[in-house]
Amino acid sequence: MRMVLSFFLLTVLFAWIPGSAGLESALALKTSLLANYDKSSRPVKEASSAVNVDFDISLRQIIDLAEKEQAFRMNIWLRLYWDDEYLTWNATEHGGIDSLTIRSSDVWRPDIFLYNNIAENYGAIGTVTDLTVTNAGRVTFLLPAIFTSACPVDITRFPFDKQDCVLEFGSWIYTGNLLNISLVKSSADLSMYTQSEEFVLKGAPLERKVAVYSCCPDPYVSILFTLQLERRSFFYIFNMVLPCIILMILNVFGFYIPPDSGEKLGFFITILLALVVFLQVLSDSLPATSTTTPQLGQFFAATIALVGFSCLASIVVIRLSYNSPPSRPLPRWLRLLLLRYLARLFCMNTIADEKHVVHPVKEGVEIVSLTDSKEGTNQSTPSSTHDLQLACTEMLRHIRNFIQQCEEKKQEEEDQEEWKMAALVLDRALMFVIGLGSIIVCLILLQ
Repeated sequence: MRMVLSFFLLTVLFAWIPGSAGLESALALKTSLLANYDKSSRPVKEASSAVNVDFDISLRQIIDLAEKEQAFRMNIWLRLYWDDEYLTWNATEHGGIDSLTIRSSDVWRPDIFLYNNIAENYGAIGTVTDLTVTNAGRVTFLLPAIFTSACPVDITRFPFDKQDCVLEFGSWIYTGNLLNISLVKSSADLSMYTQSEEFVLKGAPLERKVAVYSCCPDPYVSILFTLQLERRSFFYIFNMVLPCIILMILNVFGFYIPPDSGEKLGFFITILLALVVFLQVLSDSLPATSTTTPQLGQFFAATIALVGFSCLASIVVIRLSYNSPPSRPLPRWLRLLLLRYLARLFCMNTIADEKHVVHPVKEGVEIVSLTDSKEGTNQSTPSSTHDLQLACTEMLRHIRNFIQQCEEKKQEEEDQEEWKMAALVLDRALMFVIGLGSIIVCLILLQ
């Protein structure tokens, strides 16, 4: 039993000693490297030499693109590589150690900033992770970060728009002669990218930019990271465009409601109020700008204009259907336009074939015939008394007045009926006009 316990202790001891020795060697090496290290100075031995920083990005997730604030927020992994001439050693002299992990706050790091940052951290790269350095002085700094940048949003074709959000990374104090930034690849790494529910990522190119500013004569090097986004429009089509199209269809078929039902004008006004609510919801989600109007907003505005025209047309049709007495005859040009040409054009032949020309009342015939009867009676009965003649004259006057009133009433009824028929034809014509206008609006503004 003692032999087994002794063997176990010896095994643990021999296994622990190399690791302990390696750990002590790493600590001693790190202490030696950082003893006289100045992290505020560029890690080059020649002052005229530039530090070459290799820049790479891995895109993780698009968090949000706020159109109203014109702010773009994303999660990315920065990958920076450079050579530090003061962090080199001979691996054979330090127990074969060829790499070390050092706190990033203990050594020099390139002051890479996000130029178009709008967050509270000023766009500076933090020190949340350590960095690794090889015995040749090659430093690898891998940093996860969440950046919020300004992104001017063009909402002209919203929700069928495409946006290009550009992030510009560069040094804040070092010129290109002191800190040279180069690209590892021409595009960002998308192997770990999480698909966005709102946008489709079409590309993520990287571009090196050299610019000279008015403040400084030397050039500054920066990296432009462009995210090419295309909006997924199904959400807006399903929740806004489709209900609006349904309201447009109801607007067209609203002309089938009879003008004398009393519900036609109220039906159009209800559709108009629904469209105004949809337009208000849309305006709340877009930036308050007067330079451009989104395509979806133009679609709603055109639909509201069509429904407003339907309300005006309904008012005109109702007014024609209830032409207050004494009614005037339908003008000849309007009779020809509505009851002949348009009625036949819209297959309302039963109205077009009816006779609507009102002839003048032939009162003279009846009066003459009655007068002739009276004269014949006088000739046949010359012995009639004067009272009988007066009674016959009074009776003829009442009959004539009654006939005249009946004819005037009939004339007014025929004129009123003619106005109603003209209103029905006009109503059908306006329905086709609104239907054609709705189709044109959909074809132009929904492509």
